[in-house]
Amino acid sequence: MEKIIELTYKLKEELDSLPLFQEYKRVKQIVDNDEELKSLKTEIAKSVKDKQKHQELLDRYNSNPLVINYEALKKEIADYLKEVCDIINENN
Repeated sequence: MEKIIELTYKLKEELDSLPLFQEYKRVKQIVDNDEELKSLKTEIAKSVKDKQKHQELLDRYNSNPLVINYEALKKEIADYLKEVCDIINENN
């Protein structure tokens, strides 16, 4: 079991060193620290009762270039990790 944990940490280190993962972390940090997006998220949370306004705010958030880039990277990471999991499961 200890060997599995050790290998898991090694895999994480390897993944973290990949340009895709580094770019994802960079963009995530920008999105998380963007004041306009933070404000928009707050407005979205407050607008739940007004469905039309809520949808407009969500559309505005989701059409932000930073968010579009972040979501694309997030999907790419998920696909990559799924492939890694498939390879691990295949060899187990």
